[in-house]
Amino acid sequence: MNMRNPRLPAAAGAVRLVFGILIIVAGLLFTLDNFGFVSARFLIRLWPIALIAVGLTKALQRKGFWNGFWGWVVALAGLLLLLDNLHVLRFPVWKLLPLVLVALGIRLVQKAGGRTFPDRTIESRTAATLDETAIFGGWDRAISTKEFLGGEINALFGGFELDLTNCQVPDDEATITVFIAFGGGDIRVPRDWNVEVRAFAIFGGTDDTTHHPPVDGDVPPKKLVIDGFVVFGGLDVKN
Repeated sequence: MNMRNPRLPAAAGAVRLVFGILIIVAGLLFTLDNFGFVSARFLIRLWPIALIAVGLTKALQRKGFWNGFWGWVVALAGLLLLLDNLHVLRFPVWKLLPLVLVALGIRLVQKAGGRTFPDRTIESRTAATLDETAIFGGWDRAISTKEFLGGEINALFGGFELDLTNCQVPDDEATITVFIAFGGGDIRVPRDWNVEVRAFAIFGGTDDTTHHPPVDGDVPPKKLVIDGFVVFGGLDVKN
């Protein structure tokens, strides 16, 4: 099992735990509404709390402010939507939408001198760990390496295409943690990899059409675990 990135499945599990708790609380509160103890109309206004929870969970799972930048952005967006729903703001929240461009610009400036994101990038690396983001846009990348270590992909109102068909996993297993909201992605893997999709989807979906080699034998196939969260979006995994 790949022990080089223990944080990745832990982060996905934390997001899933937060949403599980929120769903339980929502179920209990709507049950109370059925008996007339609370108002469902008021509860619906509280839906941005889910965004705040996911954003904070992702931000706090990363070390350093910049590593958790988009988590803080999602949490702030949820907070503003919540304040708008509770009529605390004295102006329509959509007037703050251009701040998304400001946030994107800040992130690009912070990453200046690093990698660029053209339509198609082919990278050969000694070892590859993903840390990719698509916000109001997308990227298309093919990676070639003998040491694919997994990593993390975030897509918010954006999409991505990732080609791993020329990669090898040095350990028995590698994990990719995805966070997709109002977007989508495609991941291509070698035919001799066994893919296990554990990503949790709400108002979205995942589709695994890969070839699954038999696990019996002296040498079991390499496994790619895709964990994380998909909301109002989709993820396709194929050969």
